[in-house]
Amino acid sequence: MTQEGHQASVASAYSATAGAWQRGPGRIYDRMAAVVVERSPVTVTGGSALDVGAGTGAASRALLRAGAAQVVAVDAAAGMLAHDAARRPPAAVADALALPFADASFDVTVAAFSLNHLPDPGAGLAEAARVTRSGGAVLASAYAADDFHPVKGAVESALAAAGWSPAAWYDKVRTAAVPKLATLEAGRRAASLAGLDADVVAIRVPFPDLDAGGLVAWRMGMAQHAPFVASLGVGERAAVAADALARLGGEWPTLERSIILVRAQVH
Repeated sequence: MTQEGHQASVASAYSATAGAWQRGPGRIYDRMAAVVVERSPVTVTGGSALDVGAGTGAASRALLRAGAAQVVAVDAAAGMLAHDAARRPPAAVADALALPFADASFDVTVAAFSLNHLPDPGAGLAEAARVTRSGGAVLASAYAADDFHPVKGAVESALAAAGWSPAAWYDKVRTAAVPKLATLEAGRRAASLAGLDADVVAIRVPFPDLDAGGLVAWRMGMAQHAPFVASLGVGERAAVAADALARLGGEWPTLERSIILVRAQVH
């Protein structure tokens, strides 16, 4: 598969996922996006901000709550941007490596859990820095290598038993892209390649209020799963969820997402 074909496959999968995403993963990403924005090295209040890889708008909402005067969103998946579009900031379908904005257009640029889809996250950080004003900030987050919860395996096993198999784009992302921002060292390397003097930190975000049903909904709503789940009948979906719950068992650890945050002030 060519790189263009890979990108098209990822965008198509995410476009088909928006509704299920917001019902399941959305509540998790909203909280993680707030954690990312709270750690900006410059004030967000009163400034302009760009949300790169905006999805259904988690970081956009966090930026607005933090007081940003103007937010613009971009994503390669038109379907994600279309979700609840009437109540969201202006948006454009765009490639994170070719943002459709002039140099120094924004005070803060946030890429929350999007650059980890790129085989070269350093190039994504460099493009984010290009559109950020001197004195502004770039923030990018990704999943850490030790980000794990048993519900992931429980849901994938239940889905596989129902006929799901991983798409080629998913295997490529998790093997060729995700590791490149999954450790402190990898984050520092990507920032250095982008010419950024970045502070790279590891953060753990707990979700003590998420019950077993919420955990299963999170995983079933992910882009690698949601298109298959949507192809199932109501009864079939309920059966897969019940199977996943049975595989998870009666006891499970509290979900705690482990993330890597790259934050840098642009000079």
